[in-house]
Amino acid sequence: MTSQTVTPAVTERGTPPVGVAARLVRYFKAQVEDWYDECRQLARWEDEHLVDDPRPERLAEHARLLDELEGVGRWLFQATQSADFPDRSTADLVSMALQDLKDARAMWHGRKLSEERKAEILKACFNES
Repeated sequence: MTSQTVTPAVTERGTPPVGVAARLVRYFKAQVEDWYDECRQLARWEDEHLVDDPRPERLAEHARLLDELEGVGRWLFQATQSADFPDRSTADLVSMALQDLKDARAMWHGRKLSEERKAEILKACFNES
């Protein structure tokens, strides 16, 4: 086995390239945007498959999609919460999209209200019965 050394790339001026951090932030931002696009696709999927006919098998598929998107979102969130993460707008996008996913889970998979409880809420909010 031979030992090889890694030689850094050198520009025409003879200096090593810079900007690795900026390039990685650009790549990371692109990955966040791809994930966010998938989150938006989920909303369209809900409109097409759940709004008019929320069958159990469709709800199960929805829960699996949410699991995957939330899992990736948690990875992205961890990276963006570092004090030295340089792109606050990307960090905010991750936080907002994760909240949207949590809200979607609560809306489609949360506890259902009884008719009695619905009537109580309507009465309290709108003085209706």
